Amino acid sequence: MTTTICKMNNHAEERNQLCICLARIAKERDIKNEEKRERGEKTQQKLDIFTMPNHIKRLFGEFLKTPKYTELATLRGHTQSVCCLTFHENKLIFGSYDRTIRIWDGTQRETYELVATLRGHTRPVICLTLHENKLFSGSFEIIRVWDTETHELIATLNSHTGWIQCLTLHENKLYSGDSQEIRIWNIETYETIATLRRHTDYVSCLTIHKNKLYSGSGDNIIRIWNIETYETIATLSGHTDHLLCLTLHENKLYSGSWDTTIRIWNTETYEQIATLEGHTEVVICLTIHKNKLFSGSQDKSIRIWNTETYEEIATLRGHTESVSCLTIHKNKLFSGSQDKSIRVWKI
Repeated sequence: MTTTICKMNNHAEERNQLCICLARIAKERDIKNEEKRERGEKTQQKLDIFTMPNHIKRLFGEFLKTPKYTELATLRGHTQSVCCLTFHENKLIFGSYDRTIRIWDGTQRETYELVATLRGHTRPVICLTLHENKLFSGSFEIIRVWDTETHELIATLNSHTGWIQCLTLHENKLYSGDSQEIRIWNIETYETIATLRRHTDYVSCLTIHKNKLYSGSGDNIIRIWNIETYETIATLSGHTDHLLCLTLHENKLYSGSWDTTIRIWNTETYEQIATLEGHTEVVICLTIHKNKLFSGSQDKSIRIWNTETYEEIATLRGHTESVSCLTIHKNKLFSGSQDKSIRVWKI
């Protein structure tokens, strides 16, 4: 396997060079002070910013600290669009249109090393999810199950008849969505438990909270299901075009759509609370960290929103094509794009 390492970006490199320069200055000053002492001359150690480390921190701390929303690194390796991503321990896992899954080691502070490439899918890898030591990947008609330690293929689930757009897990069940239906699998036996059919177009996104499954579809509808009885509890209408992404935080459901908006719903009353407008094209992906919502779009940007006030906080630009997936790990935002890259941002 060819080893690929992504190094720190220009900002981190400049910071590193500054630290080297400061260390050199300190060393030179120590030599000059020693020469002065030998000549019996007075030194200026107490006035020297290098006498104590916190002098440097006090004077240069803000410069040495990487600003929020700075792009820290760019990971490359996929030959086509990056479609999906997830984290397992300190390993970043991406699926791509190039039919591979690539695993990066993110244990180092400023570098990311490509440690494995999983091959086996014959069509693009559209979605990923994890349960303990198992990685599930969805593609056309096929879900593959991989061992996260050995990277070996464990099983193949093949009851779907179309593109598998989304995967999610709850307890010992895997939920997968494709053209108009949701399949539920036992993750120990890999047998189908049930099939839910109420959507009239492809099922694009799934998420689970408590005993409820939320599904978004190309029919512009969000359906809410009881995961014990598999009955429909409610339907949410408001989007004027296909649903693409869902995420949950506390008692709020966030949905992104081809209509360029993000809508926020109360998970108890099922009423729409707010609509976020700012993206100029399709909203493809959503994730939440603390009180911030991150949204990726076909307009090539990532927007950050306050989940209490619904105001836009910042816009991250760097990708040259659609932002297709987002995840957060250890105060860093990871974004995958159709430009074949993965970018790492400080948040």
